[in-house]
Amino acid sequence: MKILIVDDEQNHRLMLRLHLEDAGHSTSEAANGLEALNILDSHTFDAVLLDMKMDIMDGITTLGMMRRKGIETPVIIITAFSTVKTAVESMKLGAADYLTKPVDIPALMEALKLCEQGSTCEYAPADGYVFNGVYSETGLGHIISQLKLVAPTDATVLILGESGTGKELVARSVHDNSKRKDKPYLAINCAALSENIIESELFGHVKGAFTTAVRDKTGLFEAADGGTLFLDEIGELSQAVQAKLLRVLQEGTFERVGDTRTLKTDVRIIAATNKNLKKLSETGTFREDLYFRLAVFPVEIPPLRERREELPALVKFFIEKHAKRFGKLVKSADEAYLRALKNYPFPGNIRELENLVERSMILTTSTKLDASTLPPLGSKQTGGLSIRDNERELIVKALQKTGGNKSKAAEILEISRRTLHNKLKEFDIED
Repeated sequence: MKILIVDDEQNHRLMLRLHLEDAGHSTSEAANGLEALNILDSHTFDAVLLDMKMDIMDGITTLGMMRRKGIETPVIIITAFSTVKTAVESMKLGAADYLTKPVDIPALMEALKLCEQGSTCEYAPADGYVFNGVYSETGLGHIISQLKLVAPTDATVLILGESGTGKELVARSVHDNSKRKDKPYLAINCAALSENIIESELFGHVKGAFTTAVRDKTGLFEAADGGTLFLDEIGELSQAVQAKLLRVLQEGTFERVGDTRTLKTDVRIIAATNKNLKKLSETGTFREDLYFRLAVFPVEIPPLRERREELPALVKFFIEKHAKRFGKLVKSADEAYLRALKNYPFPGNIRELENLVERSMILTTSTKLDASTLPPLGSKQTGGLSIRDNERELIVKALQKTGGNKSKAAEILEISRRTLHNKLKEFDIED
């Protein structure tokens, strides 16, 4: 079989290549999702081994892009940290199998044998888009109306709201309901990468631009040409990167890092933030001219705690969404279950609610969700451990396990080192 190995860990790629070639397979390698998509555009493979966690483009996004581009090559997802959520997401997009690191080689060979026999899941488009998904079941009809007006245009959209309110879902919905829907949709978290790295990821670089630039690199603005680029947590961009972004918005031109050639791009920008960009622009932290360019069409998503009356509809939506996947006959939740949710402030918003319902669906043996399937839902008013407290505890345990090594702790938690640094500041965790 011809197999493409996609992983940003060079040693792991090498280990897989040696095992596969010993078994008589031929291999090619890609260090990230963008590189993999470029290779798949011009070469065919019998299977793709796709790492879940990569800085540039994660496995789920890469798999989704493959399917939207009509690349039906069987994909085996590989990750260092298995969760039900990621497994479900990968299978929903048509992954043939799902393996965890360290990879069990006999299990990998068996999965490849199944791929060769054609035993893969059929691709089904991701559901739950805003226009006809979860928000249409609630009282957020005014947001849907706004999105229906802006989606067919090329206007820049700025999505405002707390973490977990569904900003990326909104961005994806705008793209999928636009004239660019058959072109690339790429996303990057601006808070997860350092200034130098994010500049290279956005604009690309040429060989020799810096010490580790051993070859030319295509940036997201080139890769997304004709499509949409979603810039999450845009308030974290440095002033230098803000200046280059402003030029792209104004002129549609940029240069790769270390290059003098000017490149053109036709990309629609959708940005999101949980910060007050207007206030930051007034204090000089964020460029005022860039803020006005981004805020052509602002859309604000309210936090879940401000719309508790929508909880029954949201719970019903998530039950229906996950029932078939988990093979459950659950149709609804009882009053005690809904009452427990209504007394909780949901710092993680809709994302946290879906995780809770998903957990309940796994644990239940009934046709109706009851409060016994919920973890302790604490708040300052009710006591107990909140989700925020649990997150802090997980970080502390990861640091204890690694003897304070932040890089290893971030790897265990499956987050970037910069995200961990931000979390340490947020939770006031001292070295």
